[in-house]
Amino acid sequence: MDNRPLPWLLALVAAIAYTAVEAFRPFPFSWLLKALPALALLQWSLGRTVLGPRPLLYLALAAAACGDIALDFGHNSHLVPGLGAFSLTQLCLCLLLWRHPAGRPSWQWVTLPAGTLVFLWLIWPYLDGRAPLLALYSLLLTAMVMGAIRANLNWQSQLGAALFLISDSMIAIDTFVYHSQLGMTTIFVTYFAALMLLVTGLTAPRSESGTGDPAPPSAATPPHQSP
Repeated sequence: MDNRPLPWLLALVAAIAYTAVEAFRPFPFSWLLKALPALALLQWSLGRTVLGPRPLLYLALAAAACGDIALDFGHNSHLVPGLGAFSLTQLCLCLLLWRHPAGRPSWQWVTLPAGTLVFLWLIWPYLDGRAPLLALYSLLLTAMVMGAIRANLNWQSQLGAALFLISDSMIAIDTFVYHSQLGMTTIFVTYFAALMLLVTGLTAPRSESGTGDPAPPSAATPPHQSP
């Protein structure tokens, strides 16, 4: 059991609360409520074992909180500072994930950029002068997801990375193609879940199988026999 559950519970409650009231923005301190899950997860992860250099995870969460604050003022009007902050988040996550040896065959992750290129091709006619920045961020996000699948640390990190990709792709659609309240709600559900799953996965032990299941006993180790 987690002996420091309060920051985790705070992150969960804040995520649910913001998703529930996001439609009523702007309201006082909405930016703080949106950044609270990332900040609470940062506090929760302090001192924990991290699958990689701890400062990278701390910086990723701090940058995510900054991106949350920027985008709370509007996905369209504050897209550039939001992309800048979350680019730092993705870079830190890439450095954490790509440092691990490959836990999956290459064919399971090298094809991901093709999907990103198809997505960019489909929405490109709807984009404005910020299209190059969005394209660069999309490639960095894809590299993070590739790193998570490649490393195969556990199911939490892989699902979290996939949800991050879904959330940010939906932000692009909502900003440039079609806006809907249902889309906004889905964005926040997938984003907050992605953040919590990634932090859980990057602070969880890595099993030999990379799936989070207990590692099987080695066949090379002879059974212990009583004298």
